[in-house]
Amino acid sequence: MTFSQIIGFLALAGAALAQTASQFCDSSSGICFQGYTDPTMNMTVGFVFPPVTTPPSDEYIVQIVAPASYGWTGVSAGGTMANSLLFTLWPYNDQIILGTRWTSDYVLPDPYTGPKITLLPDSTANSTHIKATFRCQNCTVWQDGSMGSGDLTAFQLIAYVASYTTKVADPSDVDSSMQEHDAFNFFGLDLSTVHDDNYSSYISGGAAPSAPAPTSSSPTSTSAPPSTTSSASGASQTAFGQCGGTGWTGPITCASGYTCTKLNDYYSQCTP
Repeated sequence: MTFSQIIGFLALAGAALAQTASQFCDSSSGICFQGYTDPTMNMTVGFVFPPVTTPPSDEYIVQIVAPASYGWTGVSAGGTMANSLLFTLWPYNDQIILGTRWTSDYVLPDPYTGPKITLLPDSTANSTHIKATFRCQNCTVWQDGSMGSGDLTAFQLIAYVASYTTKVADPSDVDSSMQEHDAFNFFGLDLSTVHDDNYSSYISGGAAPSAPAPTSSSPTSTSAPPSTTSSASGASQTAFGQCGGTGWTGPITCASGYTCTKLNDYYSQCTP
């Protein structure tokens, strides 16, 4: 069994040993997360979800903070490498290169279409660290898996990894190949604690998707392919989904019980 294959086993056997998430609030954005700061890997990972609704929302906000010197970092929303939604992150010329991936085995994950990623304004990359705070739509269910096994009030194991020194093959390309990570760890996330009534205000300042990486022609550095909730113009948008704004071409009507509310020129949202 290779080092990467071990992660699949530990995701099951190590669940009882994983650290437990606690609340922290970002001082620059005011967003409060449930997450964990690893003092050894020097990484912070946090999640916050919209209030519980019926049907459930398909989105959440994630924050990943890591040293800028790392080659790359990653987070598994499903707690394993295989059959999970994976986020990969690294800096490039003070830009944030953030993508989604998926794999069915313990091999280099492929770019994964479906999720829609929007960086929020407090995200930054500088000489000391990289901080990606991003909204992830169409992200609670993925191929062969889901958050909380379909229950957004259940327990979810979160995995995170880091390559301390080895950079990806092409840092300008969100789909670049990469070498195996050097370290990984887990924490337990009680999804019943991550739902926040302030969620609408958290995303109101980060509505416009960030610009593509200048040399990437596939899914861009900060915006993955469109969510399935923003396709046919005649469809209704889900709870807390986008329903308008400059350049928006997706649904402009909301599911029953929700109203399309303008938050700024770039973003309107389906709110109760």
